[in-house]
Amino acid sequence: MKKILVILLALTMVFGCTAASAAVWEKGNPTVYIGYGAGGGTDTAVRPVVAAMNEILGETINCVNMEGANSAVACDYVLAEPHDGYTFFATGTGGFSSYPIYNYSNSGWGDWISFHPYSGPAVVFANPASGLTTADEVFAYIAEGNSFGIGAYGNGPHTQFEAIIGAAGKESPEYALFGSCNDAGVAVIAGDVQVGAGSLSAVIDYINSGMLTPIFVTCADAFNFAEAGVITPSVTTLIEGTEGIPSLNETWPIMIPRDTPEEIVTALTDAFLKAIETDAVKEFAASKGYTMIGLTGEEADKFMSYSISGYSWTLFNAGLGDGNPADFAIPTLEEYNWDTLKLTVDSYK
Repeated sequence: MKKILVILLALTMVFGCTAASAAVWEKGNPTVYIGYGAGGGTDTAVRPVVAAMNEILGETINCVNMEGANSAVACDYVLAEPHDGYTFFATGTGGFSSYPIYNYSNSGWGDWISFHPYSGPAVVFANPASGLTTADEVFAYIAEGNSFGIGAYGNGPHTQFEAIIGAAGKESPEYALFGSCNDAGVAVIAGDVQVGAGSLSAVIDYINSGMLTPIFVTCADAFNFAEAGVITPSVTTLIEGTEGIPSLNETWPIMIPRDTPEEIVTALTDAFLKAIETDAVKEFAASKGYTMIGLTGEEADKFMSYSISGYSWTLFNAGLGDGNPADFAIPTLEEYNWDTLKLTVDSYK
């Protein structure tokens, strides 16, 4: 009898371990299509989280860059693929929110389940040789007709800068587009333009090494570039009317179609929540000036929809595109009501 019990216990352990280690993706490795180029702010933000999720899941989620139309190329590609859990999309909330203004895509927050690990500010920076060190000097410089570098129209830093110059009563500059925040930083270093804006995370290493001069940041408090020994002021302390700018700070969600099989959504949610608690992800976030937020489920939907309202109406009010957010039933921030808005998506009805 004792031998039978030992055998039964051994079988239970074997089958239990087999069930626990069953593959989430049995047909092959899934892929995250990152909507911007390698080395940019979105790419930089997404890959460490995916790496941590891979370790937790014991499987491989591949990352592929697919840039174009502020990440709308990747967005529509993933939506056109089978919604079987093998294709994901990663973007920045700023870029995603620009779609209705620039007619890049008809996709909105309701199409997706999103996972937001952290948020991060933008920074306005200059080439050290330019001699530009203050916001007033930057405004005077671009008022003379000089170009201002950004990654793409409608991304987070561009939208925030438009809101800032609007509050300052200034005209929009002539923008030079470089594809990603990292590339905008490189362009300023190279002297292609003398000043620009990008995600702080994409250019923090350039600033800490003295290759770029930070002018101001869009977080609520001053930011300490410790390696450079420079404390950079928040725009909220420099320009009246910019108190709400930090609410436009960008996140970089990993997204899957809303009708993805439930078992895959559950596995991803569990892996994501564990990943953002790892030392590797926390240390990475701290090194890039991120704030951990860890949004999933309804909290993520609410955040995404609110961001779309803030970004899209900021762009529209600045006259930067032909699209009207009202045509997409996007409320202004003054009209925003989550309890009403969520009922426009089938999963909340």
